[in-house]
Amino acid sequence: MSRDFRPEIEGYGEIRREIEVLRRYGFDYSSHKGRVAQVLNLLHPKKIGLQVSEVRKETQTAKSFRLVSPDGYLPPFQAGQYINLFVDVGGVRTSRPYSISSPPNQNGYYEIAVRRVEDGFVSSHLLETVKVGDRLESTGPTGNFFHNPLFHGNDLVFLAGGSGITPFMSMIREVTDRGLSRKIHLIYGSRNPDDMIFGEELEERASLHENFRLTSVISEPSAGFEGFTGFITKTHEGCSGQRGRKDFLRLRA
Repeated sequence: MSRDFRPEIEGYGEIRREIEVLRRYGFDYSSHKGRVAQVLNLLHPKKIGLQVSEVRKETQTAKSFRLVSPDGYLPPFQAGQYINLFVDVGGVRTSRPYSISSPPNQNGYYEIAVRRVEDGFVSSHLLETVKVGDRLESTGPTGNFFHNPLFHGNDLVFLAGGSGITPFMSMIREVTDRGLSRKIHLIYGSRNPDDMIFGEELEERASLHENFRLTSVISEPSAGFEGFTGFITKTHEGCSGQRGRKDFLRLRA
């Protein structure tokens, strides 16, 4: 049997005493084995079970779907991010990305807005078939389209068209709900005033909050429409109206 030479090593006695103290009073981290993986899965799950709690008509071609967790927990997200929604349509399982339009300070649900796409496989299914109480599945929130204070300033101009308003809506709701210091000017292009998703809410928020401005641009105006018309382009040539092109350029600044 070999001789135990460890007691002859300088400092061995002190180390043994410290080990005994730790065994008696220290924390047993073995009970937390796998805890890191559990926390990561809560924050960044691969799949989320969702239930439709509300379906709200926004326009003739769009609806909002409020999605809650049957387990009572939804991972946090940043305004501008999206979820990839999985659906089963006629035996075919597929997915589509939808930006979260609700603000991140509201953690009880996600809201998405779906607009009808001509011959749209998934949009038609969601708009015509999905109802309150239905179960869905999605990925966790993801995406890099969000405000980063390290790179972005607090004076922001958003250019949106049609259903592209959804990530901006999350940002606008967060800023106005929380009273953040960012200034937002939204330039929103739609076919006609009735086709503006969240139109009434946007106008109300613009009237209540000095740091949020709304400019609507209508591509198919009715007779007598006095606002901006045309399409949003990189030059002012795409927009006209009784208020003039120079006014539009000034509003964009």
